Amino acid sequence: ARKVHAYYKDLVSELRLVARVDGSDRIGWKQRFGVHVDLLHTKEIERESGGFGKYLTNQNNQPYAYNYGRPLENYRDKFEQSVREALEEQFEIVSVTFNNADVRSKDTKDYGWRTTPYAYLLLQPKGPEIDKIPQIRFDFDFLDTSGFAVLPVMSAAVPIDAAAEKGPARPFTDLEITQVLDERKADSGKLALEIKAIARGLVPELDEILELPGGEFQVERVDDQGVSVSS
Repeated sequence: ARKVHAYYKDLVSELRLVARVDGSDRIGWKQRFGVHVDLLHTKEIERESGGFGKYLTNQNNQPYAYNYGRPLENYRDKFEQSVREALEEQFEIVSVTFNNADVRSKDTKDYGWRTTPYAYLLLQPKGPEIDKIPQIRFDFDFLDTSGFAVLPVMSAAVPIDAAAEKGPARPFTDLEITQVLDERKADSGKLALEIKAIARGLVPELDEILELPGGEFQVERVDDQGVSVSS
């Protein structure tokens, strides 16, 4: 029993769940923002567990899934449920986007430690009083000589400032804008302009990336679906 206890105590010290805000921790409470969720781990625990790609799958939805003696698990659904239980009271959870199952870990500045990017949360605070992102739980499973065990690992709470309606722009690069003009109602004096913007990162709001037409044009209505995450 002491050996098993020491084994899992050592495992927990080599695994961390890290949540970090994408950009400034000053969040506009009327704006969406992103949160990176990463697995921080030692080289040894990654090698011993065979990598963390399985946690990016729903095994029960796969025809030939095998979990090396552990029960099959819908890991993605389980983590998303954990996110919603932890955050939905204070945040609108717009989306939870997972990395690819063939993701590879990356070196960190700390010797012997690596990070595996796991998921990206798109959130919006439910009010200006929100001052932190609560802890999120992640369940790891392992096999030892006595059988199968689940190790819960918690992220640290992340302080934020959501007092203002709008915060600083989220970081982004490689912005591409496509505009399509619809002239089908031109005879009645109406033009429709469809605007699509994509970027690496969260695309800013429309008025921050484009100057709407003025002069001879009057903008009657703007339908904005808001920023979303595709991958």
